[in-house]
Amino acid sequence: MELIINGEQQQLDQVNTIQDVIERLGLTGKPVVAEADGQVLTAEQWADTPVHPNMRIELVHFVGGG
Repeated sequence: MELIINGEQQQLDQVNTIQDVIERLGLTGKPVVAEADGQVLTAEQWADTPVHPNMRIELVHFVGGG
């Protein structure tokens, strides 16, 4: 499925939810903020939020350091 993730068109197969997208991108277990078509989602909403072709998804993850 074609999705627009952080402004870039990406092809991700076998993804049905925002949770699937986060898992596919290797962000599981990391502090992530997700937005789908302009709506900020809580982590609890990821598994219940379906994705559709050309959906705009913004994912911000945080990296700590010193």
